[in-house]
Amino acid sequence: MGSLMQDVQYGMRTLRKNPGFTAVAILTLALGIGANTAIFSLVDAFLLRPLPVKDPQQVTTLAYQLKGGQLINIFSVPDYRDIREQTGNVFSGLITYQISIDGLSVNGKADRIVTSYVAGNFFSTLGIKPALGRFILPSEEETAVAPVLVLGHSYWMTRFGGDPGIVGTKVSINGHPMTVVGVAPEGFHGLFPFGEIQGYLPLGLATIAGNPSDFTTNRGFRNAFVFGRLRPGVSLKQAQASLDVVAQRLSQENPKDDKDLSLQVFPELRSRPNPDPKNTIVVISTLFLGLSALVLLLACVNVGNILLVRATVREREMAIRAALGAGRIRLIRQLLTESILLAVCGGLAGIAIGYWGISSLGHINLGTDLPVRLDFGFDWRVFGFAFAAALLTGIIVGIVPAIRASRGNLAQILHEGGRGLVGGRHRVRDALVVAQVAGSLMLLIIAGLFTRSLGEAQRTNLGFDPNHVVNFFMDPNEIGYSEAQGREFYKTLLARVRALPGVISASTANSTPLGYTNSGDTVVVEGYELPAGQPTPVSFYNVISPDYFKTLGIPMLRGRVFTDADDQNTQFVAIVNEAMVKKYWPNEDPIGRHFKIGAEPQRSITVIGVAKDSRYQGMTGPINPYFYVPVSQHFAVNTFAALQVRTAAAPESMIPEVERVIQSMAPDLPV
Repeated sequence: MGSLMQDVQYGMRTLRKNPGFTAVAILTLALGIGANTAIFSLVDAFLLRPLPVKDPQQVTTLAYQLKGGQLINIFSVPDYRDIREQTGNVFSGLITYQISIDGLSVNGKADRIVTSYVAGNFFSTLGIKPALGRFILPSEEETAVAPVLVLGHSYWMTRFGGDPGIVGTKVSINGHPMTVVGVAPEGFHGLFPFGEIQGYLPLGLATIAGNPSDFTTNRGFRNAFVFGRLRPGVSLKQAQASLDVVAQRLSQENPKDDKDLSLQVFPELRSRPNPDPKNTIVVISTLFLGLSALVLLLACVNVGNILLVRATVREREMAIRAALGAGRIRLIRQLLTESILLAVCGGLAGIAIGYWGISSLGHINLGTDLPVRLDFGFDWRVFGFAFAAALLTGIIVGIVPAIRASRGNLAQILHEGGRGLVGGRHRVRDALVVAQVAGSLMLLIIAGLFTRSLGEAQRTNLGFDPNHVVNFFMDPNEIGYSEAQGREFYKTLLARVRALPGVISASTANSTPLGYTNSGDTVVVEGYELPAGQPTPVSFYNVISPDYFKTLGIPMLRGRVFTDADDQNTQFVAIVNEAMVKKYWPNEDPIGRHFKIGAEPQRSITVIGVAKDSRYQGMTGPINPYFYVPVSQHFAVNTFAALQVRTAAAPESMIPEVERVIQSMAPDLPV
């Protein structure tokens, strides 16, 4: 320890004597370590950080697996309850929850909040304790008597100022009275990845959020996520075996909705944001970790090359030390100590750069009013990664120069000492320069390709025209409007907005292209036979008002658009996209064809038009079957809508005008 302290002190004096070299080396390493720390923080937040619950390694995610390998992680409530009752041998608890956007009103002031409708055993199975009050009881899962609400901790702090007297307060959700009975613990944000749940309600109350009245008995309505906690000592393999038996039993008992049902179980950490057999998030994370590691490697090569030059300069010093009795190991240790000191200083600076970087990422404006949680804070994994990176960097950049300096020819160095540096080729330094240039060029090419991809994405033909369109999201259900009031509200709103100067057209839609909400359901097409062994296909759809295609600039290829005459008293109709025509009616006229959806199996829907394909869920890959239905026929469970306004001038200029119209009609409505 004494000699180590001498090495450290001498190394610090050496670094202070060469401030230019020290500053350049520390900055180079800081940039490399900082980039790696920032990227690792992202990966840690998304993939490595366990849930803040009891024994998080026991928490698993359940999903359906279709014949083609696709995984769907939403269940019907009846299927969830059957699975829960039949897997008690492997799961100590099975829980479910649904996500919704609701309106919370206190003293007439309404906020839009993200809510989770949970099973009665939700909190007890996760093993967490309330910060205040109590949680939802199992007996309250289905009852509508004395409805209760548990607030998320962050929302409690921001909306109610952390008021400890909040328990017992009367509030309303979507116009329905509730009693606040508790507050979730700090640090628990729900189970939805990257989201912030602001309120928790009993599962049975989900009808106030738009669920059909029979959602607890309708196996065709799948809208619930399912998680399980493994019993101590039970392996994932044992749980999968039990689920295989349950899936076979459900498939036999419910052939209509659970035909060829296959259930899969995954560790919770492997299913963020959803179970993906291709592990897309893991692949992307590995790519960016690899790129940042390459940046650090180039920094190491850069500093290593500088240290090699310094090792040449210090050959006489090392020779004198050897002449005075220092062994080769002692000399290597001295030089390694100096390089590790350098790397530790670079690591500290890199942590500061990385912390600044992840703080900036955490405050990115994602263009949404929803509480997206980007928590990239430091924890022991991030700090340990940064420390290990700095230590490894110090060894990498110091080992070759240390070995080179310690094996010099003593007689030759001392003989040549008065005439300058020893000449000759330096193959290692040459190789490092080649590697540095090659690696830098590769990174520049990759950066150029990313930039080119961004440019191509901005020029992609989306199938609709996003220019001069502004979206206003609202839901009159959040302030307790009845169905009749909601219908009249949207009808009057559209008329008044269309009359504003500068408005070309206006319409409403349940979802926006490439937005964060999409409706999907099983589709049964009249005359179409499913391939053997294939489950009922699922298609996404949009609930729109008549002028939607004009507002979004989506061309109609055949048939007609919706009109005000398409109401709940007439034949239910739909407009389909080209992809749906190619799948179900190839080389045929789709106009007049019929299909049904799982949410309303008793109604036949008639195709009246074909719209051009447009991108709704992603900017790459094939466009899937998609259809549109009129809001006048499907309003009851689709009160949430985007008012989309196409303007002649800059859309930003119309925002105050449209907001004034909305506020004049519904002053308390969150927009």
